Amino acid sequence: MQIKIYAFVLPTALAMSACITPSPIVERVAPPPVRRVPAKEWPALRDDLDAASLSRAVEKDLAYLKGLGDKGFVVADSTFNTQQVIESVEALLRARQETKTPEEFVARLQIEFDLFRVAGTTGPGAFFSSYYQPVLPASPVRTARFAFPLYGRPPDLVNIDLEAFNPKYKGDSLTARIEGGKVVPYFDRRTIDVAKALEGKKLERAWLENQFDRLDLHIQGGGLLQFPDGRLMIAKYAGNNALPYKSAGMALVGSGAMRREDVNKETLKKYLAEHPEGESWILSQNPRYVFFDIGEAPADGEPFGTIQQALTPGRSLAVDPRATALGLPAFISFSMAQADEQGRVLGKSKTSRLAFTQDTGGAILGPGRVDLYLGHGPQAKAEAARVWDEGELYLLLKKFPARTR
Repeated sequence: MQIKIYAFVLPTALAMSACITPSPIVERVAPPPVRRVPAKEWPALRDDLDAASLSRAVEKDLAYLKGLGDKGFVVADSTFNTQQVIESVEALLRARQETKTPEEFVARLQIEFDLFRVAGTTGPGAFFSSYYQPVLPASPVRTARFAFPLYGRPPDLVNIDLEAFNPKYKGDSLTARIEGGKVVPYFDRRTIDVAKALEGKKLERAWLENQFDRLDLHIQGGGLLQFPDGRLMIAKYAGNNALPYKSAGMALVGSGAMRREDVNKETLKKYLAEHPEGESWILSQNPRYVFFDIGEAPADGEPFGTIQQALTPGRSLAVDPRATALGLPAFISFSMAQADEQGRVLGKSKTSRLAFTQDTGGAILGPGRVDLYLGHGPQAKAEAARVWDEGELYLLLKKFPARTR
């Protein structure tokens, strides 16, 4: 939908006189968030990851799509059904496997596919961050070492479908609890962790060593737990309190304790360790709270995304599903941090690859906002902490004949 913004120029005394014409209304039309790219404007679609990882990502994407049933996917001025998206994903994999050079790959795609560029809300391109799956020491029971609980989804956390009350709220919902016959916001982080609102309700699913690890798990949306007996379990996202996400690091910047350019995961953790008296206050500046289920870790150690399939490192994207549908094939290009297997940062380099919209995130809002999943381990951790960059997001869908009836 195009948005028209009108700028009105107030008439001056001179403009109101007969000899000067008042300034006209100036109409500015905002660019559409998604547009079809003419063939002459296509970028070089170079896929810098191996074909095996693409095959894994395609397998998961197809499993999701084939379980959807008939659904409409609106992309720019076109609508695709589920089967057409499935055919697009399959054709993209064939093109990647059957072409030998990037030039041959692009030439084939231009014959078979339409390319759609997704713009962001803060600039002409997309904006990228990345996330990983942390591996944290944990315990199934509380001990002197492990004293900070991970909570399961509370039974009084309710999701209210607002469309059921009025069609104008189609697609909107409310997360809340019922208190005294009234619908009220769910408890925030301070109420849960400091005032202990959930203590004694048998919701503890595991215990962590410190509050920072718990916040890290909340921000990443899940992770692997290493229990003392050697078991590796997975903490899976089970819901959140739907309160806005706010950065604890930016709270420190606002208080004057740290400079914005100095804030990262390592410096925040160090500051909290050196100032334990302020830790609870600082972390409580982020009211968003996440709840988890604990289960056996999958064989590859990768978590399930919103599509209820395992994510593929480097190929799975978290997007805002209200702006970009899940299950779509994509192409991304941005400057990404590079690290070795020990987590030593090597710098940044241009990254471009095929990917798929397979996950969501509480802070991933609006068109063109992208979060790339990088996996688990020291390398993923180091790279994910350093991605905060502008880039390009494209969607790839097969060309289909126009309907004749």
